[in-house]
Order: sequence, then structure tokens, then C-alpha cells
Amino acid sequence: MVLALALAGGLLFNTVQPTEVHAEETSQQMIEKKAKIDAEVKKLQEELTKLQQEIDEKVKVFNQVQADIKEVDASIAETEKRIEQRSAILSERMAAYQAQDNTVGVYLSVVLEAKSFADLMDRVVAVKTLMDADQELVNQQEADKASLEQQKATLDEKQKELQKQFQELQQKESEMEVKKAENEAKSLALKAQIATKQEEERLEAERKAAEEEAARLRALQAATPAVHASNNGGKIVFGSGAGTASSGDAISTAKQFLGRSYVWGGSNPSTGFDCSGLVQWSYKQAGVSLPRTASQQYLATQRISANEARVGDLVFFSYGSGVAHVGIYLGNNTMIDAQNKGVVVESLDWWNQYLVGFGRIQ
Repeated sequence: MVLALALAGGLLFNTVQPTEVHAEETSQQMIEKKAKIDAEVKKLQEELTKLQQEIDEKVKVFNQVQADIKEVDASIAETEKRIEQRSAILSERMAAYQAQDNTVGVYLSVVLEAKSFADLMDRVVAVKTLMDADQELVNQQEADKASLEQQKATLDEKQKELQKQFQELQQKESEMEVKKAENEAKSLALKAQIATKQEEERLEAERKAAEEEAARLRALQAATPAVHASNNGGKIVFGSGAGTASSGDAISTAKQFLGRSYVWGGSNPSTGFDCSGLVQWSYKQAGVSLPRTASQQYLATQRISANEARVGDLVFFSYGSGVAHVGIYLGNNTMIDAQNKGVVVESLDWWNQYLVGFGRIQ
């Protein structure tokens, strides 16, 4: 059994092929394919369980045959012992009727030594009885040997048949184990491919949404004045006027979370914050309602130029496919925002390369 499974294991490493996934397949189609493979694995496991039960039954029969063989071997030994005893009796009987140096047969000597016809008849009857008894012993010996030889031959054939059945069952089990392992490998590969496909589909959906958002922003920007910034030797100059009371409260709230880790999609203190979540929550505590995403907040605010910006205005950025980041302007070329480093106060110097413009909450 161990050898068969070892061979099966070697076959597995040589035969398992990667699961073929067509590029046009969706994650749902791949999930359905995996479900079929998993069902096949379950079916194979059930068949293997039944096969193992059959093997267990064969083991019981084999053990019984082995016990029968031991019993026959014991009977053979006992019969051989009786044969030896019978042979000893025959030898003693012959010695009793024949001197060791006499070359005449024992039964002929007995007849020739008769003293009368009556004595001769008695001797003949006696010799006949002895001859019959001797022949019966010989016949019984031969019958016993023949019977034992037949039993032994029958058991040998049964043992050979069981060995053949074992080989067939082990071969079948080995093939099923290989097939099951191959399907398990395919299922595992599909699981990874499904995760990759789902991520690709998610990114594609986000890309399309970003393109649609960018198209809306371009349409909006075409219908509104462009963002202006005064230029001082090629450097953008930002305004630093005082903000409103509500913006002051929002900034105070936002600063409470300085150092908090960035969480994509986070919009409250219990979950953590992303950029737009921090802005929305902070202004909500100041009594101002804002939309959830950076692009929506951009559309919900009034466009102002960089030199008009004041504390509390929102500042927006894009990486090339729509508004993707937002912060609360603090004046003096700084903002508070939630980014990869968490909630921080930082300069706009690095961010200027992605600047879209400023928005004032109306």
C-alpha cells in the first residue's frame, strides 16, 4: 500500500497541470468552475472512503485465509505425526514375523511354517487380516495426504486471488488519489486566480468610475472660471486669510486625530479616516454637511483662486484621473490631511505638482 501511494505521489508531481483560465472569463465563471472541481473532489473522496471500506473487508478475508492456512499446517503436522506412528507400527509388525537375517517375505514365511491344513487356513486368514489392516493404514495415509494437499492448494489459490484483488484495489485507489490531488491543486490555483481576477475587476470598475468622474470634472471646469494663482517668480502664492467660525471648529476637530493611521474608506473615529472621511467628519462636528468623496466635495464647493484661499477652505489634488485627494487649508502654504503617513499637518510644496485647486464651503 505504501509503495503504491508513493508511486502515485511520484506520478502526481509529473502529471499535475496548471488550471487553464481563459482571459475572457469573469470571476463568477471562474467561481462556478471551481465549484464543479470541488464537487468532483468531494465525489472522489466519497469513492475513496467506500474503496477503503472494501479494502478493509478484503483484509478481514485475507486474515481469515491466513488463519486457515495455519490451521491446515497444524493438521499437516499432526497427520505426518500419525503417519510416522503408523509406519512404526508396520515396522514392528514386520519385525515380529520375520527375523532380521531372513530374506523370505514375512507373510510367505508364516504360510510355509503351517503344520496342518487347518493351521494353514488359520495362518492365511491371519495373514489376510494383517495385509488388509496394513493396506487400510496405507490407504488412510494416502487419503489424508491427498486431502491436506487439496486443502493447501485451495488455500493457495484463494491467497493468490486475494493478492490479485489487493493489487487491483490498490491500483484503483492510487489512481483516484492522484486524480483527487490533481483536482485539489486545480481548485487551489483557481482560488488564487479568482482573487486576482476579482481585484482586476475592482480596479477596472474604479478606473471606469474615475474616468466618468474626470469627464464630469472636465465638463464642470469648462463651464466655470479656471483656478487662478498669483505668480511670484514662478512660485505659487497662497492666501492666508482667517477662516469662519465653523472652519475653525472643523480644524480643531481634525487636529484631535493627528497621528491616527490612514484607513481607506474610513469616515469616523471608530474606523479611522481617509482624506475625504476626515474632512467630512471634521466639518460635520462643526455643523456643516459635506458629501463623502473628494471628487464630490470638489463639486460641492465654490471655486476660488490660490491667492484667495483662506484658513478652512478645502484644497484638492489629482493624480491624473479625477480629484483623488483633499485636505483642509491652514494658511501659510500648509494643510491638515489624511494620507499614507496618517493624519498630518504638512506643507503644500510637494503637493503642488498634483494641485487641482481650492474650494470654499458655501
